[in-house]
Amino acid sequence: MNENKLKTIVQAELDSAIGYIESETTTERRKSLEAYLRRPYGTEVEGRSTIVTGEVAEAVDGAMPHLMRIFASSENAVKFEARNPQGVQIAEQITDYCNWVFYTQNEGFDILHETMKTALTQKVGIFKAYYEEKEHANTETYESLTEEEMTMLLADETREVVSQEITEEIIQNELGEAITKRNFAVEVRKKTTTGKIVVESLPPEEFLISKKGKTIADSPFCAHRKLITRTDLVALGFDPEVVETLPAYDELSYTPERVSRFSEGEQPNDMESLDKSMEEIEVFECYLFTDFNDDGIAERRKVVYSGNEILSNEEIDFNPFHSICPYPLPHKFFGQSLADRSMDIQEQKTAITRAILDSLYLSLAPRVGVVEGQANLDDLLNVTAGGVVRLKNPNAIVPMTVPQLANQAFPMLEYLDAVQGKRTGITDAMQGLAPDVLQNVTAAAIAASTNAATGKIELIARIFAETGIKSLFKGILHLACKYDSKPQIIRMRGKYINVDPSLWDTQYDVIVNVGLGTGDQKQQMSILQMVMQKQEEILKMFGPNNPLVSVGQYRETLAKFIETSGFKDTKQFFREITPEQDQILAQQGQQKKQDPVLTAAMQQAQAQIAIDKQKAEADIAIKQRKMEADIQLQREKMMQELELKKQEFLAEAQIKATKVANDMTGNTEIPN
Repeated sequence: MNENKLKTIVQAELDSAIGYIESETTTERRKSLEAYLRRPYGTEVEGRSTIVTGEVAEAVDGAMPHLMRIFASSENAVKFEARNPQGVQIAEQITDYCNWVFYTQNEGFDILHETMKTALTQKVGIFKAYYEEKEHANTETYESLTEEEMTMLLADETREVVSQEITEEIIQNELGEAITKRNFAVEVRKKTTTGKIVVESLPPEEFLISKKGKTIADSPFCAHRKLITRTDLVALGFDPEVVETLPAYDELSYTPERVSRFSEGEQPNDMESLDKSMEEIEVFECYLFTDFNDDGIAERRKVVYSGNEILSNEEIDFNPFHSICPYPLPHKFFGQSLADRSMDIQEQKTAITRAILDSLYLSLAPRVGVVEGQANLDDLLNVTAGGVVRLKNPNAIVPMTVPQLANQAFPMLEYLDAVQGKRTGITDAMQGLAPDVLQNVTAAAIAASTNAATGKIELIARIFAETGIKSLFKGILHLACKYDSKPQIIRMRGKYINVDPSLWDTQYDVIVNVGLGTGDQKQQMSILQMVMQKQEEILKMFGPNNPLVSVGQYRETLAKFIETSGFKDTKQFFREITPEQDQILAQQGQQKKQDPVLTAAMQQAQAQIAIDKQKAEADIAIKQRKMEADIQLQREKMMQELELKKQEFLAEAQIKATKVANDMTGNTEIPN
């Protein structure tokens, strides 16, 4: 196949993919993004309420904390597992290395956040993982170099002479002979090439896929449509002469999704760059199956295409794109987003809320009927507190009744909230925003409702994990094995170790830990506490060499408990335990168990502990009985004193009553 035939194929695939994206998703993604940003619908009426409710943003922003906690709170949310016992240690290195590449070398938290939020709002989020090499040129200046030093300097092929100046001077050698010495002042340009694994989150409008593709893996064509400056194209190794001829074409900046993402003041303009090297070129990085070598079998190729020019063409063995979708549709690449399931609810609540507000505004400043010529209209229109309206007739103004809609509308709003909660799983109770949810509701009902809502988010997390996240980390491992050919020193598990990815292979299983990342945090911690209790009992009863629980497993439970509590770095609390250390501990435990002297001592200590415990319990019981007796004695004493005071009070009252009666009758004799 010649280059012209390849150009025709690539252009046809691009036209088909762009047409498919524009007809299938562009309009829906633009609407969902505008709904998330609460942009006006365009149907607003002047003088009426223009409020836009935020159901789409509430659904998306309500799901994000749960998803980010699942994938970003743990040290190694993604792990590699060996398929045989010999590969366990290598699997741990691969796990640490790939997580380091993603989270440290490539700002993995931001990438996850952008991609998952894109998927929740605009159907599909796209990761791209690839190995990038760039050339860098630095200018170096040297003065007073000898011929030998000059020769050594130019022996480095990465250095290129920009300018040089030679000066000569007459000197005497050791024999007293006059000789000419040459000194060099030179300016050189040093070119260096750096490379690393790059992971990025693609804007949805930059990713193209064939309408025949149900997944990225089986798609015959997909492409990254992007804007690159001429300088960056040259830095990537493309021919500067060809790059200079490419047209500055910027149609991508005006796609509906990109225009909707930015405000009016952030929109692109048509001003050309004054510096041609910084002009942006629209480049298509295409990945397609085609029989370029005419052997009858289509191979996967990477073709960089721009301005009807093929900048590069090479056979590859991987696809750099990885996708996630919260609600996939069977046998279809584009599924649904949270925004898709919330937009109609937002439109309905917006219409109802606007009607309520319009009704409220009219009730505060109601319309009135005025008999023409019987009232001063300027006074009437000047609405001020204490204002005077001049009338010729007391009946010149007739108030017009405005119906009150709030009582009928609020139940409808609550109904729509319930519908959205059922669709998305994002409810006020789940987010802890409904304090009245605990009133008149049993704990079992609350737990059932919360678990049902959490299950929807957990399903999204599991779909993300089993599709794009797992595929992404497999891609990172593939790139590491293929391109990271030099040994590296990397900080892993609290210490610096040497790793050589070129010695690894890709035959490892990827596990994404999302099971304990969902649900109620207190419930998770309670379960982990129960597990720790059982592990402690088994270790105490049967020792470290038991067939059920090892010390290493117990440490992992402790680490998971710490992670669930909110601490990311578990190594600040508990050290790592290697399999070798775990085995040594088990052997030591077995030896201690078999030592008769130690066993007798332990038994004696346990017996003494039991005796002390019984003695302490007996002392506590005695003290408790004594305390109860003292309390009873005090109670009886208090009752006696109260009874005595009662009798004294009654006697005094009788004496006073008798005295009053005698005073009234004149009898001054006091009875005995």
